[in-house]
Amino acid sequence: MKRTLLLLSALSFAAQAEIESCSPWQIGDKVGRAGMAAVLLEQPSGVLMTGGANFPNAKPGAKTPAERGAKAYYGDVTFLSLAPNSPVSDPSQKVVGQLPAPIGYAAFAAHGNTMVIAGGCNDGGHVATVTASQLVDGRLETELWPELPVTVAYPAFAVVGSKLYVMGGQEKADSVTTLSRCFVLDMAAPKEGWKELARMPEARMLAAAGVVNGRIYVMGGCSLHPDAKAAAERTYLHSVMCYNPESDTWSTIPAPMPEPLVGVANPLPSYNGKLYVVAGDPGNYYRASLCGQAPADHPGQNFTVYSFAPAAMQWAKEGGNATGVATCPAVQSGQLIYIISGETHPGIRTPLISNINITE
Repeated sequence: MKRTLLLLSALSFAAQAEIESCSPWQIGDKVGRAGMAAVLLEQPSGVLMTGGANFPNAKPGAKTPAERGAKAYYGDVTFLSLAPNSPVSDPSQKVVGQLPAPIGYAAFAAHGNTMVIAGGCNDGGHVATVTASQLVDGRLETELWPELPVTVAYPAFAVVGSKLYVMGGQEKADSVTTLSRCFVLDMAAPKEGWKELARMPEARMLAAAGVVNGRIYVMGGCSLHPDAKAAAERTYLHSVMCYNPESDTWSTIPAPMPEPLVGVANPLPSYNGKLYVVAGDPGNYYRASLCGQAPADHPGQNFTVYSFAPAAMQWAKEGGNATGVATCPAVQSGQLIYIISGETHPGIRTPLISNINITE
Protein backbone atom coordinates (compact mmCIF):
# COMPACT_ATOMS: atom_id res chain seq x y z
CA MET A 1 0.00 0.00 0.00
CA LYS A 2 1.36 3.43 -0.94
CA ARG A 3 -0.04 6.85 -0.36
CA THR A 4 1.21 10.40 -0.74
CA LEU A 5 0.26 12.77 2.05
CA LEU A 6 -0.43 16.47 1.55
CA LEU A 7 1.18 19.27 3.50
CA LEU A 8 -0.54 22.00 5.43
CA SER A 9 -0.93 24.81 2.89
CA ALA A 10 0.39 27.43 5.31
CA LEU A 11 3.65 25.51 5.63
CA SER A 12 4.56 24.98 2.01
CA PHE A 13 8.30 25.25 2.72
CA ALA A 14 8.32 21.69 4.09
CA ALA A 15 9.31 18.58 2.17
CA GLN A 16 6.65 16.06 1.29
CA ALA A 17 6.73 12.75 3.15
CA GLU A 18 5.63 9.78 1.09
CA ILE A 19 4.62 6.89 3.34
CA GLU A 20 4.67 3.23 2.47
CA SER A 21 3.45 0.24 4.45
CA CYS A 22 6.15 -2.42 4.29
CA SER A 23 4.04 -5.46 5.11
CA PRO A 24 4.92 -8.30 4.77
CA TRP A 25 8.46 -7.14 5.64
CA GLN A 26 8.96 -7.56 9.37
CA ILE A 27 11.50 -8.55 11.98
CA GLY A 28 11.99 -12.22 12.79
CA ASP A 29 10.23 -11.99 16.16
CA LYS A 30 6.56 -12.29 15.21
CA VAL A 31 5.49 -10.62 18.46
CA GLY A 32 7.54 -7.53 17.71
CA ARG A 33 9.74 -5.63 20.13
CA ALA A 34 10.01 -2.20 21.70
CA GLY A 35 13.27 -0.50 22.60
CA MET A 36 15.41 -2.12 19.90
CA ALA A 37 18.72 -0.78 18.60
CA ALA A 38 19.37 -0.61 14.86
CA VAL A 39 22.02 1.01 12.67
CA LEU A 40 22.84 1.21 8.97
CA LEU A 41 26.08 -0.40 7.81
CA GLU A 42 27.84 0.54 4.58
CA GLN A 43 29.82 -2.68 4.26
CA PRO A 44 28.14 -5.05 4.14
CA SER A 45 25.19 -2.94 3.04
CA GLY A 46 22.27 -3.37 5.39
CA VAL A 47 20.84 -2.89 8.87
CA LEU A 48 22.23 -4.46 12.02
CA MET A 49 19.54 -4.66 14.69
CA THR A 50 19.24 -6.16 18.13
CA GLY A 51 17.72 -6.12 21.57
CA GLY A 52 14.36 -4.84 22.65
CA ALA A 53 11.65 -6.30 24.86
CA ASN A 54 8.17 -7.77 24.61
CA PHE A 55 5.60 -9.88 26.43
CA PRO A 56 5.74 -13.25 24.65
CA ASN A 57 3.18 -14.91 26.93
CA ALA A 58 0.56 -12.14 26.96
CA LYS A 59 -3.05 -13.24 26.76
CA PRO A 60 -4.97 -12.03 23.68
CA GLY A 61 -6.29 -8.55 24.38
CA ALA A 62 -4.20 -8.22 27.55
CA LYS A 63 -4.67 -4.89 29.31
CA THR A 64 -3.18 -5.44 32.77
CA PRO A 65 0.36 -6.42 33.88
CA ALA A 66 -0.99 -9.75 35.13
CA GLU A 67 -2.51 -10.50 31.72
CA ARG A 68 0.70 -9.53 29.92
CA GLY A 69 2.96 -11.77 31.98
CA ALA A 70 6.70 -11.34 32.35
CA LYS A 71 8.61 -9.00 30.06
CA ALA A 72 11.37 -10.65 28.05
CA TYR A 73 14.55 -8.93 26.86
CA TYR A 74 16.67 -10.05 23.92
CA GLY A 75 20.28 -10.00 22.77
CA ASP A 76 20.16 -11.72 19.39
CA VAL A 77 21.64 -9.66 16.55
CA THR A 78 20.12 -9.79 13.05
CA PHE A 79 21.53 -8.46 9.79
CA LEU A 80 19.10 -7.29 7.09
CA SER A 81 20.65 -7.02 3.66
CA LEU A 82 19.59 -3.81 1.89
CA ALA A 83 20.62 -2.04 -1.28
CA PRO A 84 21.76 1.54 -0.46
CA ASN A 85 19.09 4.23 -0.90
CA SER A 86 16.57 1.74 -2.24
CA PRO A 87 13.04 1.02 -1.02
CA VAL A 88 12.64 -2.36 0.58
CA SER A 89 10.99 -5.15 -1.39
CA ASP A 90 12.07 -8.47 0.05
CA PRO A 91 15.30 -8.13 2.05
CA SER A 92 17.03 -11.16 3.45
CA GLN A 93 17.73 -11.34 7.17
CA LYS A 94 19.92 -13.59 9.23
CA VAL A 95 20.77 -13.93 12.92
CA VAL A 96 24.53 -13.34 13.07
CA GLY A 97 25.24 -13.58 16.80
CA GLN A 98 24.40 -12.59 20.34
CA LEU A 99 25.28 -9.64 22.55
CA PRO A 100 26.99 -10.43 25.87
CA ALA A 101 23.64 -9.76 27.59
CA PRO A 102 20.07 -8.88 26.56
CA ILE A 103 19.43 -5.15 26.27
CA GLY A 104 16.63 -2.70 25.53
CA TYR A 105 15.96 1.06 25.56
CA ALA A 106 19.63 2.00 25.10
CA ALA A 107 21.50 4.67 23.16
CA PHE A 108 22.98 3.37 19.92
CA ALA A 109 25.00 4.56 16.96
CA ALA A 110 26.95 3.44 13.93
CA HIS A 111 30.66 4.20 13.74
CA GLY A 112 31.97 3.02 10.41
CA ASN A 113 30.79 -0.57 10.28
CA THR A 114 30.50 -0.87 14.06
CA MET A 115 27.27 -0.80 16.07
CA VAL A 116 27.79 0.88 19.44
CA ILE A 117 25.19 0.38 22.20
CA ALA A 118 25.40 2.38 25.43
CA GLY A 119 23.37 1.86 28.59
CA GLY A 120 19.84 0.50 28.50
CA CYS A 121 18.14 -2.05 30.72
CA ASN A 122 17.27 -5.73 31.04
CA ASP A 123 15.97 -8.13 33.68
CA GLY A 124 18.82 -7.12 35.98
CA GLY A 125 17.95 -3.43 35.92
CA HIS A 126 19.56 -0.43 34.26
CA VAL A 127 23.14 -0.76 33.06
CA ALA A 128 26.15 1.37 32.16
CA THR A 129 27.60 -1.21 29.75
CA VAL A 130 28.86 -0.14 26.34
CA THR A 131 29.37 -2.68 23.55
CA ALA A 132 30.85 -2.33 20.06
CA SER A 133 29.85 -4.99 17.52
CA GLN A 134 30.72 -5.59 13.89
CA LEU A 135 30.39 -8.28 11.27
CA VAL A 136 33.59 -10.11 10.35
CA ASP A 137 33.19 -12.67 7.58
CA GLY A 138 29.47 -12.76 8.33
CA ARG A 139 29.89 -13.40 12.04
CA LEU A 140 29.37 -10.99 14.91
CA GLU A 141 32.36 -9.86 16.96
CA THR A 142 31.69 -7.77 20.07
CA GLU A 143 34.00 -6.01 22.49
CA LEU A 144 33.35 -4.00 25.63
CA TRP A 145 34.11 -0.29 25.60
CA PRO A 146 34.44 2.00 28.67
CA GLU A 147 31.22 2.12 30.68
CA LEU A 148 29.03 5.16 31.08
CA PRO A 149 29.63 7.06 34.34
CA VAL A 150 26.11 6.13 35.50
CA THR A 151 23.56 3.47 34.74
CA VAL A 152 20.96 4.88 32.37
CA ALA A 153 18.04 3.71 30.24
CA TYR A 154 15.68 5.65 27.94
CA PRO A 155 18.18 8.43 27.12
CA ALA A 156 18.18 10.80 24.18
CA PHE A 157 21.21 10.30 21.94
CA ALA A 158 22.83 11.68 18.82
CA VAL A 159 26.06 11.56 16.83
CA VAL A 160 28.15 14.53 15.66
CA GLY A 161 31.19 13.43 13.69
CA SER A 162 32.70 10.50 15.57
CA LYS A 163 31.19 11.49 18.92
CA LEU A 164 28.21 9.80 20.57
CA TYR A 165 26.20 12.03 22.89
CA VAL A 166 23.98 10.45 25.57
CA MET A 167 21.59 12.85 27.29
CA GLY A 168 19.16 12.46 30.15
CA GLY A 169 17.25 9.24 30.77
CA GLN A 170 16.39 7.35 33.94
CA GLU A 171 19.21 6.17 36.21
CA LYS A 172 17.47 3.22 37.86
CA ALA A 173 14.27 1.29 37.29
CA ASP A 174 12.76 2.67 40.52
CA SER A 175 13.96 6.27 40.05
CA VAL A 176 11.18 8.81 40.52
CA THR A 177 13.12 11.60 38.82
CA THR A 178 14.85 11.84 35.46
CA LEU A 179 18.43 12.75 34.60
CA SER A 180 19.69 16.01 33.16
CA ARG A 181 23.29 14.75 32.98
CA CYS A 182 24.92 14.42 29.57
CA PHE A 183 27.99 12.51 28.39
CA VAL A 184 30.04 12.14 25.23
CA LEU A 185 32.31 9.40 23.89
CA ASP A 186 34.62 9.77 20.92
CA MET A 187 33.96 6.51 19.10
CA ALA A 188 37.22 7.01 17.17
CA ALA A 189 39.12 6.92 20.47
CA PRO A 190 36.96 4.90 22.88
CA LYS A 191 39.78 4.19 25.33
CA GLU A 192 39.67 7.86 26.33
CA GLY A 193 36.30 7.10 27.94
CA TRP A 194 33.28 9.25 28.56
CA LYS A 195 33.36 12.95 29.37
CA GLU A 196 30.58 14.75 31.23
CA LEU A 197 29.05 17.81 29.59
CA ALA A 198 26.84 20.69 30.63
CA ARG A 199 23.50 19.49 31.95
CA MET A 200 20.25 19.89 30.05
CA PRO A 201 18.08 22.80 31.19
CA GLU A 202 15.22 20.37 31.76
CA ALA A 203 15.66 16.74 32.84
CA ARG A 204 13.80 14.13 30.79
CA MET A 205 13.67 10.53 29.56
CA LEU A 206 12.32 8.93 26.37
CA ALA A 207 13.15 12.16 24.53
CA ALA A 208 14.15 12.41 20.88
CA ALA A 209 17.36 13.91 19.56
CA GLY A 210 18.67 14.82 16.11
CA VAL A 211 21.37 16.91 14.47
CA VAL A 212 21.22 19.80 12.01
CA ASN A 213 24.34 21.78 11.09
CA GLY A 214 26.32 20.38 14.01
CA ARG A 215 23.75 21.35 16.64
CA ILE A 216 21.87 18.73 18.68
CA TYR A 217 18.14 19.24 19.21
CA VAL A 218 16.52 17.36 22.09
CA MET A 219 12.74 17.40 22.28
CA GLY A 220 9.74 15.83 23.94
CA GLY A 221 9.99 12.92 26.33
CA CYS A 222 8.77 13.12 29.89
CA SER A 223 9.94 14.04 33.34
CA LEU A 224 9.18 12.04 36.48
CA HIS A 225 8.08 13.03 39.94
CA PRO A 226 6.79 11.00 42.92
CA ASP A 227 3.03 10.75 43.21
CA ALA A 228 1.05 10.51 46.46
CA LYS A 229 2.19 6.91 46.88
CA ALA A 230 5.85 7.73 46.09
CA ALA A 231 5.59 6.00 42.71
CA ALA A 232 6.91 7.61 39.53
CA GLU A 233 4.42 9.79 37.69
CA ARG A 234 5.07 11.20 34.22
CA THR A 235 4.77 14.73 32.92
CA TYR A 236 4.74 14.71 29.12
CA LEU A 237 6.88 17.42 27.50
CA HIS A 238 6.85 19.27 24.21
CA SER A 239 9.71 21.71 24.77
CA VAL A 240 12.80 21.73 22.51
CA MET A 241 16.38 22.33 23.63
CA CYS A 242 19.49 22.91 21.53
CA TYR A 243 23.03 21.85 22.47
CA ASN A 244 26.10 23.49 20.94
CA PRO A 245 29.01 21.02 21.13
CA GLU A 246 31.56 23.73 20.36
CA SER A 247 30.69 25.84 23.41
CA ASP A 248 29.19 23.07 25.60
CA THR A 249 26.08 25.19 26.13
CA TRP A 250 22.32 24.66 26.01
CA SER A 251 19.49 26.92 24.94
CA THR A 252 15.71 26.52 24.89
CA ILE A 253 14.14 26.84 21.45
CA PRO A 254 11.10 29.16 21.17
CA ALA A 255 9.30 26.67 18.92
CA PRO A 256 7.93 23.76 20.96
CA MET A 257 6.66 20.56 19.39
CA PRO A 258 3.08 20.68 18.07
CA GLU A 259 2.14 18.22 20.82
CA PRO A 260 3.90 16.40 23.68
CA LEU A 261 5.44 13.16 22.47
CA VAL A 262 7.28 10.37 24.27
CA GLY A 263 9.30 7.62 22.62
CA VAL A 264 9.31 8.85 19.02
CA ALA A 265 11.47 6.97 16.52
CA ASN A 266 15.12 7.62 17.46
CA PRO A 267 17.51 9.08 16.53
CA LEU A 268 15.62 11.80 14.68
CA PRO A 269 16.25 11.53 10.93
CA SER A 270 17.43 14.70 9.24
CA TYR A 271 17.29 15.76 5.61
CA ASN A 272 17.86 19.06 3.84
CA GLY A 273 18.06 21.06 7.07
CA LYS A 274 14.99 19.52 8.70
CA LEU A 275 14.41 16.97 11.43
CA TYR A 276 11.66 14.37 11.10
CA VAL A 277 9.63 13.38 14.15
CA VAL A 278 7.87 10.08 13.53
CA ALA A 279 5.07 8.65 15.67
CA GLY A 280 5.41 8.39 19.49
CA ASP A 281 3.06 8.47 22.47
CA PRO A 282 1.24 11.80 22.99
CA GLY A 283 0.18 10.79 26.49
CA ASN A 284 -3.54 11.53 26.13
CA TYR A 285 -4.56 8.14 27.52
CA TYR A 286 -2.04 8.40 30.36
CA ARG A 287 -3.21 11.86 31.43
CA ALA A 288 -6.84 10.72 31.30
CA SER A 289 -6.00 7.69 33.44
CA LEU A 290 -4.53 9.94 36.15
CA CYS A 291 -7.94 11.60 36.40
CA GLY A 292 -9.84 8.32 36.26
CA GLN A 293 -11.25 9.27 32.86
CA ALA A 294 -9.38 6.92 30.54
CA PRO A 295 -11.49 5.25 27.83
CA ALA A 296 -11.99 1.50 28.00
CA ASP A 297 -9.53 0.93 25.16
CA HIS A 298 -6.20 2.61 24.49
CA PRO A 299 -6.43 4.46 21.12
CA GLY A 300 -2.96 3.36 20.05
CA GLN A 301 0.22 5.33 19.57
CA ASN A 302 0.53 8.32 17.30
CA PHE A 303 1.31 7.76 13.62
CA THR A 304 1.86 11.44 12.68
CA VAL A 305 5.05 12.59 10.97
CA TYR A 306 6.18 16.15 11.75
CA SER A 307 9.12 18.07 10.35
CA PHE A 308 11.04 20.78 12.17
CA ALA A 309 13.18 23.36 10.35
CA PRO A 310 15.53 24.93 12.94
CA ALA A 311 16.60 27.74 10.59
CA ALA A 312 13.00 28.91 10.25
CA MET A 313 11.93 27.74 13.72
CA GLN A 314 8.87 26.19 12.11
CA TRP A 315 7.01 22.90 12.33
CA ALA A 316 4.95 21.16 9.65
CA LYS A 317 2.63 18.17 9.76
CA GLU A 318 3.83 15.93 6.95
CA GLY A 319 1.35 13.07 7.15
CA GLY A 320 1.51 9.71 8.92
CA ASN A 321 3.62 6.64 9.43
CA ALA A 322 2.11 3.38 8.23
CA THR A 323 1.67 2.18 11.82
CA GLY A 324 1.28 4.12 15.07
CA VAL A 325 4.30 3.13 17.16
CA ALA A 326 6.55 4.29 19.98
CA THR A 327 9.97 3.35 21.39
CA CYS A 328 11.43 2.16 18.10
CA PRO A 329 14.62 2.85 16.15
CA ALA A 330 14.73 5.00 13.04
CA VAL A 331 17.35 4.03 10.46
CA GLN A 332 18.07 6.52 7.69
CA SER A 333 19.55 5.83 4.27
CA GLY A 334 19.54 9.05 2.28
CA GLN A 335 15.91 10.07 1.78
CA LEU A 336 14.60 6.76 3.14
CA ILE A 337 13.70 6.29 6.79
CA TYR A 338 13.03 2.81 8.14
CA ILE A 339 10.89 2.55 11.30
CA ILE A 340 11.58 -0.82 12.89
CA SER A 341 9.01 -2.64 15.04
CA GLY A 342 7.96 -0.82 18.26
CA GLU A 343 5.00 -0.55 20.62
CA THR A 344 1.51 0.07 19.19
CA HIS A 345 -0.35 0.02 22.54
CA PRO A 346 0.85 -0.45 26.13
CA GLY A 347 2.45 -3.89 26.21
CA ILE A 348 1.61 -4.62 22.56
CA ARG A 349 4.27 -4.68 19.83
CA THR A 350 4.28 -4.92 16.06
CA PRO A 351 6.90 -6.82 14.04
CA LEU A 352 6.30 -4.63 10.97
CA ILE A 353 8.85 -2.29 9.46
CA SER A 354 7.56 0.78 7.62
CA ASN A 355 9.55 3.13 5.45
CA ILE A 356 9.19 6.81 4.73
CA ASN A 357 10.45 8.30 1.49
CA ILE A 358 11.16 12.03 1.81
CA THR A 359 10.57 13.77 -1.52
CA GLU A 360 10.73 17.44 -2.42
